Amino acid sequence: MSVEASRRQFVKTIGIGGIAGLSGCLSAVTDGNGSGGGGKDFEYWEYFHSQSEVAKQLMESSVDEFGSNHDVPMKMNWASWDDINGGKWKNNIKNGNRPVIYDSTNSLNGQFIDPGWVKPVDEYKDRLDSNALKNVEWAFEMAESCYRGFDAKLYEVPIGLEVGAPFIARADHFEKAGLSIEDDFPPKDYQDLLRVAKRLQKNGPGDYGFQIYGAQGDVTDEALVTWAASDGGYDGMYLNKDWSDVNYDTDAWKKATRQYVDIYQKHGLSSDKAPTASNEAVAQSLISGSVSMYQGSTKDFGLFRSRAKDMLKDGKIVFAPSWKGKAGNRGDFFTQCVALMRKPDGVKKDVWKKHEDAAIDWINKLLSKDFQKEVPRSLATLPVRKDVWDGLKNDEALGNSNFMSTLETTVDGMENGWASHPKMNAIQYNIAGPLFQEAVRGKISPEEACDRSAKQIRNQIEL
Repeated sequence: MSVEASRRQFVKTIGIGGIAGLSGCLSAVTDGNGSGGGGKDFEYWEYFHSQSEVAKQLMESSVDEFGSNHDVPMKMNWASWDDINGGKWKNNIKNGNRPVIYDSTNSLNGQFIDPGWVKPVDEYKDRLDSNALKNVEWAFEMAESCYRGFDAKLYEVPIGLEVGAPFIARADHFEKAGLSIEDDFPPKDYQDLLRVAKRLQKNGPGDYGFQIYGAQGDVTDEALVTWAASDGGYDGMYLNKDWSDVNYDTDAWKKATRQYVDIYQKHGLSSDKAPTASNEAVAQSLISGSVSMYQGSTKDFGLFRSRAKDMLKDGKIVFAPSWKGKAGNRGDFFTQCVALMRKPDGVKKDVWKKHEDAAIDWINKLLSKDFQKEVPRSLATLPVRKDVWDGLKNDEALGNSNFMSTLETTVDGMENGWASHPKMNAIQYNIAGPLFQEAVRGKISPEEACDRSAKQIRNQIEL
C-alpha cells in the first residue's frame, strides 16, 4: 500500500538542507552525554516530510511556527525511510541516543516498542486536547489493531490513516476509450478490472490499461495486500491476529498474487518495466499519459499536487475506492503516527519533563483543526479528526479528484491495520519483496512466491 520504499530516494532528490546522519548531530543535542534529549534542545526525529514536496513544505513551516511560539528549541532530524528501515534509528537509540518524540509509519516502529522505549498513549492521553480527542477516538480505536502483540492497546498517536489501496485513473483516457468515468470507474471486481483495462489499452490514448509494479519495497504493500485483506480478512493480512504466524501462504494471498501477476504475464496490460517499477514511477507514467489506470497509495496525491496540480483540479486525475471483497471491507490501513519516548538513563527528570511538555504541545498541534485540514492536502492521508472532513470537500483538488470521498468510503467498515511487529520490515519487505518480484518477472509462480515467503519468514524470524 504505502510507497515507503519508492520514496527512499525522495530526500536525496529534493535536496532538503540540514539532513544528516543521526549520530552526526546527536552529540550537540545531548551536550556529549550520550543520552538524547539531555541537552538544551528538544530532539525530534521527523519522517512525514519525506513523502513529497508538499509534505516537506507543510512540516518545515509547521516546525518553524511551533518553534517561534515555544521557548524549547527544536533540534530536528529530517529522516528518510532508510534511516528507520535500515537500522540507523534503532542503532542510535541502542547506543543511548534517542529523541523525545518521533513521527513515522506504525508498521516500521515495533522495533522501538518491543524494547520498552516508547511510552504507551494511555500514560499521557489525559494531557491531549479534550476537543480533539472527541473527534479522533474512532481512529485511536482502529489503530489499536496495529499493536495486538504488545501489552498496551496503543503506543503511537495516529495523525492520518492511509487506507489502501485506491484506484487512480486518467478520466480523459476513459472518455477517449469510450468508457464512462461515472459508470466504469472504479472496477467492480477483478473481472471488471480486466474488462476496463483492456478497453483502455485498445481504444484509449495510453500505452497500458493497468500498470502493476514489482519493486521490492512496493510489490507487497499496496494492491496485493488490499485484494488479499478485502477477500480474506485477517487471512489476507501479513500476520494473523495474535502474530503467531505469517499469512503469505493462505488462499487469500495466493489468489490475489495470481491475479496480480496475470495482469502483466497473461493479459499484457502492463509495461515490461513492471518487475522493477515503483509506485512513484507508475504515478509519473499516469501524469505523462502512458498509463491510464493503476492501484496505488493515497500518498500519491501529494506527488500529484507537486507535479500535476491542475490535473487534480480539472478532474483529469481521479481516485476511487477498491472493491469490497468477501470479508466485507475494502482492504487494510496503516497510520501516520507520532510517539513519545521514555526518559533514558542519564537525563535529569526536570529536563526531560520540559521537553516532554513541549512534545505534548506538538502532538496537540498535529491534532488541531488547522493542521488536520492540511493532512489530506499535503500528507495525503485521511485526517483522524472527523469534524474537518466535510469542509475539505470544497477544496478544488480534493473534491474534483474524488480524493476525500474515496478515503471516506474506503475507511467505512475497515478494521484491519498493519501489524507493528518488531520484525515487520523483514516480513513485509526484505524477505517477501524479492520473492514476489520474481513472481512478477515470471521466474517463479505466484503460489511459489507465497509459499517460499511464508517458509523463509517462519525459519528466520521468531513469531
